[in-house]
Amino acid sequence: MKASYKFVAAFAAMLLLTVAACQQTVPFKKFANDDEVPRITLADAKKAFDEGNAVFVDSRAEPSFQVEHIAGAINIAYNGQAANFDSLPKGKKIIVYCS
Repeated sequence: MKASYKFVAAFAAMLLLTVAACQQTVPFKKFANDDEVPRITLADAKKAFDEGNAVFVDSRAEPSFQVEHIAGAINIAYNGQAANFDSLPKGKKIIVYCS
């Protein structure tokens, strides 16, 4: 009985490691300073959003997002760790704001 438990535990550990190793990495561009971050004007952002070509992402913490946010915005709080971007619609411009 103990041998089968060890086998199941070892198999589960190997399966977990295999699944973790197969995940795709997302290319990430680190900017040296704020001047390198792409900017968009308010008018262009509003136009893209109104035409359905863009989505707003509020990067503030959840409590701040709950107090107020742009209607239709998605909250993905920046906390220094990789965020889950699977909820973002494909094929749209992503406009991130934090204030």
